Amino acid sequence: MSLKVCYLLPRLLLGESGIVIGAAAANCVSLALELRRQGVQIEILASVPEKHLESLSRHPIGEMVIPLPSIGTGLIGKGIGAIRALRRGLKKRMGQMHYNVVHSHSGTYLYAIVPLSASKKTSVRFHSLYCPIGAKGGVYTSWWEKPIAARLIFNKLDRVIAVTENVRQSIERAGVPSEKIESISMCVETRRFYPMDRKEPSKYFPNRSKGARILFIGNSSKEKGLIELLQAVQILTQKGIPLFLVATIENQSEIKEYASRYDYVKRLVAELGLAHNVQILGLIDDIENLYAETDLVVFPWNTSRGPSDYPMVALEAMAMGKCIVSTPVGGCPELLLGGKAGILTEGFSSESLAAALEYAINHPEILRQRGQTALETANNFSVEKNGKRMINLYERLLKGKVRRNEQ
Repeated sequence: MSLKVCYLLPRLLLGESGIVIGAAAANCVSLALELRRQGVQIEILASVPEKHLESLSRHPIGEMVIPLPSIGTGLIGKGIGAIRALRRGLKKRMGQMHYNVVHSHSGTYLYAIVPLSASKKTSVRFHSLYCPIGAKGGVYTSWWEKPIAARLIFNKLDRVIAVTENVRQSIERAGVPSEKIESISMCVETRRFYPMDRKEPSKYFPNRSKGARILFIGNSSKEKGLIELLQAVQILTQKGIPLFLVATIENQSEIKEYASRYDYVKRLVAELGLAHNVQILGLIDDIENLYAETDLVVFPWNTSRGPSDYPMVALEAMAMGKCIVSTPVGGCPELLLGGKAGILTEGFSSESLAAALEYAINHPEILRQRGQTALETANNFSVEKNGKRMINLYERLLKGKVRRNEQ
């Protein structure tokens, strides 16, 4: 069966070097590239801000993306604008060619309304949900997350794809029948991310740095817990525990709150006396080399309401055999096998983070063992395996639709 697939993204943001920002978008792009490698005809419709078009033109995904205008101001305004742009863009494109698979990807359910513009009779319509319905926190207002609205939209689709068990349970609690839901996790490019030897001299960690090399990847929003992490680093340095933290921080979405908190983070590093223990960087193109220099990667999130139920970069680090230290938020306990493939903090405070980091630093053998389990776990999330799962699902549902149409 010949597949003609359309992926839908609310926003496609890229760094200057072509890094895809946001777990839902990055996973969607990775899957699209893999489906093309496996012989599937695929396009991506996405709202792309004008200033990102040049980066898109240099990206391997560039020839697959049909860029749509980025409409609206503010986070909610941009979200509503993205829905309008995607609906118009999909209807226009369907007048030029027929997609037999239309599949939207996002952290929130409202974008699932867009695939409903495709023909129910001749197309299978999907939505991949990356965050649990009703999760607390984040920058979205509460009206954006209404279980009854999610149920009404999802029940009209052929399938809803949950990226974690936590997300799946939230969809079921919203009243969507279990047979309507498929579980397919986020994926990792294991051809790029695999165990590497640390190169010397270091490129990202100062060669003068001593002790454990710790990495944070994310933005400066309060939901990502960077403030608590810095406070935890101060607790450990005051105990005389040698360590160095590299924090890579991005704000490609240009959210004002993130920008102001970024300035605050830089001031806080100085106020806490951590100038010799912390280095703040921006987006890193060769992130795999940064992982290679790192001993452990920390995700101090306090909510999974946002791009994804767990960090996609956690999968990348795990695929390189790195131990993850994470708060017990969202899908992180599931990803880390309850602590067998990483170290889970007891809570979300700086003290909990400090205790988990101290345990990891003082037990290098456990750090190595958890890193090995993480590597084995990540291999089950390879993009090749997930690509095949997705193709099998598309073909199975399409064949069923064809049979019903013939009856």
